[in-house]
Amino acid sequence: MLNRSPREPGAAPTTAGRAFARWVSIGLHPFAVFIALTLVSVRVLAPQALGHALIGVSAAVLACWAFVLQRRRAGHWSTVDASKASERPVLYAVLLAILAICWWWMRGQAAPLAQGIVAVAAMLVAAAVLNRWIKLSLHMASLAFAAVSLLALWRVAGIAAICALPLLAWARLRMARHTPAEVIGGTVLGAVFALALRVWAG
Repeated sequence: MLNRSPREPGAAPTTAGRAFARWVSIGLHPFAVFIALTLVSVRVLAPQALGHALIGVSAAVLACWAFVLQRRRAGHWSTVDASKASERPVLYAVLLAILAICWWWMRGQAAPLAQGIVAVAAMLVAAAVLNRWIKLSLHMASLAFAAVSLLALWRVAGIAAICALPLLAWARLRMARHTPAEVIGGTVLGAVFALALRVWAG
């Protein structure tokens, strides 16, 4: 459907729509979402460790981006999103390794964030296991996880994140990165693990 020939007056809106969807996906990329969630979490739970957390999350995101760009430029991935299910296993492995390093880095000064890191890692393990049958949207999972988590930390931000979920879902579908089932599944995955974190953290 997305690859059909442009129709009379529809060609320009189609191009504009895809461009807007791309910017939505960039603005609500998992890296951006988790940076924002980390900053809010540390300000609320461990304000004395803000600098420590900034160093950790910045290094983690830079390492992730370096890996992603290397895979794309080397031709191993069709897109920077690892859009094929066969491209995902190595992505999950690298993300989990980086999260393990983040947990080690945060466990001292920013210890309250350690439980959140474990919850995100568990979410990625679940996504990796399910990848055999369905390529869940990590964009949706990340935003849903952040939305539920933020409701307990900064309600306004949590509500804003919830309101952004339909827009991001549209963007992922518009770019043909996921099917509706993958978008819904990713959303459920993120929300479930965020709720489990809230129960665990008390």
